[in-house]
Amino acid sequence: MRTTRACAFILLAATAPAAPAASSPVVVHHEARLIFDLDRHEVRVIDVVSAAPAWPDSFTLNPRLGGQARRDEAAAGILATFGGDAGADSASRAPERRAWPGEEAAPTRVRFELAGTFHESTEGVVFSRENVGREISATIGEEGIYLAADAHWLPSFQDALVTTRLTIDTPAGWEPVTNGVRVSREERDGRLVTVWEEAKPVDGIALVAQRFHVTEEQFGDVAISVWLLQDDAPLAAKYLERTRAYLALYGRMIGPYPFGKFATVENWFPTGYGFPSWTLLGGAVMRLPFIPYTSFGHEIAHNWWGNSVYVADEGGNWCEGLTSYCADYHYKAQESPAAARDYRRGLLKDYQAYVSDPARDLPLREFRARHSGATRAIGYGKSAMVFHMVERSLGSGRFEQALRDVYAAKRFARASWDDFFAAFAAVSGRDFTSFGDQWLARAGAPLLTLEGAAVRGDRVEIRLAQDAPAYELDVPIVVTTAKGTVDTTVRLAGLRETFEIVAPEARAVEVDPDCHLFRRLHPQEIEPTISQVLGAPALLFVLPDATGAELSAAEAFARGMVEGETPLIAGGGAPPADAPAGAKVLCNPASGALAERLALLPQGQLTVSGDLAFLAGRRFSLRENDLVFAAPDPRDPAVTDLIVLCRSAARLPGLASRVGHYGKYSYLVLPAARGEVVKGNWPAAGGPLTWRLDADR
Repeated sequence: MRTTRACAFILLAATAPAAPAASSPVVVHHEARLIFDLDRHEVRVIDVVSAAPAWPDSFTLNPRLGGQARRDEAAAGILATFGGDAGADSASRAPERRAWPGEEAAPTRVRFELAGTFHESTEGVVFSRENVGREISATIGEEGIYLAADAHWLPSFQDALVTTRLTIDTPAGWEPVTNGVRVSREERDGRLVTVWEEAKPVDGIALVAQRFHVTEEQFGDVAISVWLLQDDAPLAAKYLERTRAYLALYGRMIGPYPFGKFATVENWFPTGYGFPSWTLLGGAVMRLPFIPYTSFGHEIAHNWWGNSVYVADEGGNWCEGLTSYCADYHYKAQESPAAARDYRRGLLKDYQAYVSDPARDLPLREFRARHSGATRAIGYGKSAMVFHMVERSLGSGRFEQALRDVYAAKRFARASWDDFFAAFAAVSGRDFTSFGDQWLARAGAPLLTLEGAAVRGDRVEIRLAQDAPAYELDVPIVVTTAKGTVDTTVRLAGLRETFEIVAPEARAVEVDPDCHLFRRLHPQEIEPTISQVLGAPALLFVLPDATGAELSAAEAFARGMVEGETPLIAGGGAPPADAPAGAKVLCNPASGALAERLALLPQGQLTVSGDLAFLAGRRFSLRENDLVFAAPDPRDPAVTDLIVLCRSAARLPGLASRVGHYGKYSYLVLPAARGEVVKGNWPAAGGPLTWRLDADR
């Protein structure tokens, strides 16, 4: 996943001609030498910059960098001087605008000679599936070197793409990774000097360095590698195997891999970033057993969508939804139709959980980046469902051909939603204008209701309705008959329409049972899930009636769940009588509070007796496993609470970062030792999109 951050910077204006239109972006080349001093938290930079076909009219530079810019070809005449402010607050520093002194036109090449210190603390950094918490932009020290693209540690030019040749000078034993391929590596005089070159125009430069254990091999024309903080040959082998598989998969699906390398790099603080030709994953996340088969493929897919076909500045970010569809959803579709259906249903449940408040909603054309559960449910989930509805309309062959056409036309350029819809129209000969308008320009989702169904001889008459304003929908209908099922699709364009379907000996009607449409689910269609609690606007944490280590662990768990915010806490093991309405997280609750919630679960699903849990026919020791489950609130069964049972004060705080990965589930059994997480869902009650016809016969 790619992220953007607010970063204070210095903005300088040149008197050069304006940059060409976004369809023909300026490409800026950096020929830079970087020398790192870990003790002083400093980097010295000599960067010779050139631009083609013309200079952009402005660029940005981090206010912590001081030095000079001069004409490179003349080596005389200072064009600009930068003060550099080691104490600058990069979150609040206002931009400054300067003109090239005494220049009527920008120079052909500019030589920047800069130095600055960066030392942001990595303590408290939070990165999770649900929210983007505290992140950092740049730090240099014994704990590691990290320079984000939006830290502006080299001069960066708005709307320009960049190519690079970076000579990186670090202490011996410190291996850097950045854009491009490593073309040389030499140790001398206690220093390591490596040269990295990226000739393809990309939209940002990031860099990390650490004492890595590096495993490398060649896969066709691509150098693939794994960079770990601790030597772990099996883990490296697993990521190399997955890298080969994903590069082959997306080469067939979309087109040739666009870069000369792919590196999987472990970070010492939590991240989940995809950069051009490499990914930076926090060590804890990297070792989760499912990550190589899910999120890791998502990051590799970003090298096609987002890191080589870029998101246009206007019209919304299509990239996250398409990457999710080509990666996370595609893996489920390969697994089985049932797994694919459950994934789609999970997207609808997430939307219902996180975007229940219309104030949190926004059209896809306004989505730029994820910063909350709501923006993820829209920009990733709704967007992926739009691509799914298009694929169902076109068929997989024409859909993938359209993706290949966009990739071929827009590689190393910016693309918009409109480019994709033009490609869909080209492969099908159909007009997608109204489809695009209703799914991209409108917030919200349709709510369908099956108002009635009746047998009419060998036909079934169904009355289908939707809330205003109406969408144009191709609604899947499944009729169960005495001899099997009849699957069909009806076109619903108004608020209420009646349809007839030929289905002899019909027994039942279901509307969109496999969740092929992006729509709002009815409450009866949704079982209690963890995401309903995570998506609540405010959470009350009910801590155990305990003292000492157990209470401290529960407090740490609550802080971890809210990711840097201050949690609302009550003690005593049960919600107080005057507790505010809304979702609650009960951490090792009192027996009475636990029993009230267990009683509201579907019969026979879960029993807890002392240190034993009996779940869906299986027995688990709560000394060896932690149990997390969602259950209705006894005061308001429409509200979902989360119950956490953990017998270990040492394990409890760490559960906070794990639960968010499983939001679509009703329950989790997390082994204390290594082992598979047991997860699943309570059965849903049903809903108003199913109609039994037995009484009509």
